[in-house]
Amino acid sequence: MNILFISYAEVSLRKGEGGVRAAGMLHALADAGHRVDLVVPYTDLPDHPHIRVLIDSGDRPVRRAKLRMAGRRAMWRGSYDAIHASDEAVFFAMRLCRWKKIPLVYAATRCFSGKAASRRSGPGRFFPKHLNRLEARVLERADVVFSSCSALTADLCGVDRDARIMQLEDIPAQPLYVRRDADKSILSSEEPALRSSKRPALSPSKRPALSPSKRPGPVVVCSVLPGHTVRVRQLLMAARKVIDVVPGAVFFFKGAPQRLAEKMAANLDITDHCIFLSPDEPEPFFSALGLADAVLMVPHGESRYIHPQVYTLLQAGVPLVTLQDAAYDEVLTEKTAVRVLPNSDSIAEGLLRVIREPLFSLAIALEGQQLVATRHTYSSFKHKVRMTYHDLVPRNP
Repeated sequence: MNILFISYAEVSLRKGEGGVRAAGMLHALADAGHRVDLVVPYTDLPDHPHIRVLIDSGDRPVRRAKLRMAGRRAMWRGSYDAIHASDEAVFFAMRLCRWKKIPLVYAATRCFSGKAASRRSGPGRFFPKHLNRLEARVLERADVVFSSCSALTADLCGVDRDARIMQLEDIPAQPLYVRRDADKSILSSEEPALRSSKRPALSPSKRPALSPSKRPGPVVVCSVLPGHTVRVRQLLMAARKVIDVVPGAVFFFKGAPQRLAEKMAANLDITDHCIFLSPDEPEPFFSALGLADAVLMVPHGESRYIHPQVYTLLQAGVPLVTLQDAAYDEVLTEKTAVRVLPNSDSIAEGLLRVIREPLFSLAIALEGQQLVATRHTYSSFKHKVRMTYHDLVPRNP
């Protein structure tokens, strides 16, 4: 099949994990022999013989007006069997599909209208009824709608009961990255460690000041998801309480506002125990997960949908401590995670428990990995995407 892939979001594995789902779908189709033409504001994916980028973004993302122009030009010059569109780009893609009378595949990650709608931006916030009608028309027109979780499926069904929805849950990011294994000895070494392609993740000024003669203590990776509501000070206070009990503990922070967090860490006198990772450099984060003895996840308290990073953390093979959030109840149970309240005492207590009880921690980590291996494998993800497109091909009588 010849497929036109349109998205207004950047498809990148280097800028957070937002591109993991799109990149997984792209490779699932391209590896199966489908020809995919890509119209996106920015991409840095490796070259693939079956993936063609139609508009060169350079170092800056392309504006939506140019993306729409590139999409129209592609439809005028080429011949496509289907259009794959995600989020807001689906409104433009629907018109192209109506013009050429070809199938539309909609990869939804949120709901735009109704009570369950995410926070609106742009013209939609001024014309909510029009947006509601437009989204209902998209769901009615789409031949297949991919949903990332059961809550999103329910919200989309609330807009259109007859929508042809396939629930395609997210996957861990590890299969799409090449990661170097790391050892705890780098935390006390004088050599730069955990290097990314741009700069060292652990510069000498940010590496914990541990004596080389001492055995490195437990490593905790704190992942603060976008839109979090918990205060950074609560996390650092929890870290301070853990360090008081386990003096050799080291904390990696990803997603926390770096300048603010560094000032607070200095006030709490734990700067030598904290390393702040850039959210746009995944390699140091995966290397940190390879060192971790525990992982702390701070979810988005106001979101109804599961963030894909939870599967990456479960796949890491270390016990997961998470702040309680009803959106994650179907994934993070008592068997797969330690759930704590959003205060420093509860967070510190949860972390100390998994550090002090190795057998309990091992059971939690294995249950998390088993969940991913059963329901969220990359091979299963690719198979569902390919079979969906296979069913779109018209059969000869």
